[in-house]
Amino acid sequence: MGATYSRVTVVGRRRRMDAVLPVDEPLGKLLPDLVQMLDEPVERWPRRRFLTTVTGEQVAPEYSLASAQLGDGAVLRLMAEGELPPPPTVYDITEETVDDLDRRAAAFQPRHRRALAGAALVVSVLAGVIALVTQTDSDLALFLLLVLTTLTGFVGVVLGRYQRPVVGIPLLSIATGCLSIGLVVWAVAGGWSVPMAFAAGAAGVGIGAVLFAGAGLARGGVLGGTVTVAFAVCWIGGVRLGIDADRVGVVAGALSVLVLGLLPRLGLAMSGLTALDDRRAQGVEVQRTDVHSAINAAHLGIALATVPVAVSSVASAVVMLRTWNGWSISVAVLLAFLLASRARLYPLLTEVAVLCAAALSIMLVLTFVLSTKEAGGALIAVGLLVVVGMVAAFGMRPESPQHLQARAAQILDAIEVAAMIAFVPLAFGVFDLYAKLLNVA
Repeated sequence: MGATYSRVTVVGRRRRMDAVLPVDEPLGKLLPDLVQMLDEPVERWPRRRFLTTVTGEQVAPEYSLASAQLGDGAVLRLMAEGELPPPPTVYDITEETVDDLDRRAAAFQPRHRRALAGAALVVSVLAGVIALVTQTDSDLALFLLLVLTTLTGFVGVVLGRYQRPVVGIPLLSIATGCLSIGLVVWAVAGGWSVPMAFAAGAAGVGIGAVLFAGAGLARGGVLGGTVTVAFAVCWIGGVRLGIDADRVGVVAGALSVLVLGLLPRLGLAMSGLTALDDRRAQGVEVQRTDVHSAINAAHLGIALATVPVAVSSVASAVVMLRTWNGWSISVAVLLAFLLASRARLYPLLTEVAVLCAAALSIMLVLTFVLSTKEAGGALIAVGLLVVVGMVAAFGMRPESPQHLQARAAQILDAIEVAAMIAFVPLAFGVFDLYAKLLNVA
């Protein structure tokens, strides 16, 4: 019966070669030939040679490729006794260049091609929808948008359920865009103001996030979509009821503070992680993949939910500062502080960055409005910016000892509690509650 051979790669100090070796021959017998073919340098003192695998495990000389379980494509390194692992020598520049692309996450892959094609499909369809809406009657446009939203949403959910995200994600994106555009068209046709029309469109985005979650493509979309719809309903409902914009802003700001405290717990509960913990406490086996999926869904839901919270908070501050009285200014400043302080509850960079950006935006709006006021408003604005800059510079400090961090966290917690307590009477002041009570008295 003929001998069986296997192709392996042997790496020496100077060269690297692909060799076809018999699988049943002891590697110790092959070492002299391998040393010669690799042109190993002659040393002053003889040293024992041996082969090692890529993981650093030494292959005994009496072992063959078969007994060592080294198949085709295995990589062996020729080492000398007492020798340190060699530096990462490059033997083939062309091969190294080709392999480098496989190690880079930014290399263009087929999945990138599919993602770009899906994005192009979504953009082209939505652009056509916008062109159609601007050129047709609002009733006809709403009917067409309803049909398109229903079809793409239903098919997208079905494909998502059957693990076809390449087509399901673009279809659900089209459904979300059509729903948002349809709500904006409906609001404009009903005589709503432009900000309220955009709030209606935001509600459509929230419903679209829920569709993604229903398709199994983004489990965290339920939390993000629910929070988005809740804030949109808060703004639209307040304005449609005839409440002043600054007072609606106070209610939305209070809702932001409340939601920020509840989001971590809601994210864990709605992702199913709390249910998995309860099952494990009851002695039921829980798969690691289920836990990881629930954790990813929790982080995604919390990250998505922080965006509408931040946007609504900035909008609340803008409408409150337009009235320019002591009550609204105080509420806006407290809202900015609470956004920045409660960002400590969130573990991911995106969540913290969104909340801190919202707090900074509120302070910038306040300084801009101050700079337009007379009686030293510009000087006050400069002083406020200096304070903000000092806080930012404090955040650039080197890492403090653990006991100092714990003490600072306790102080900040106490200030945050005081700010939340002060938020309520200041909000009543925006509603002129105290003036009405004095008039009644």
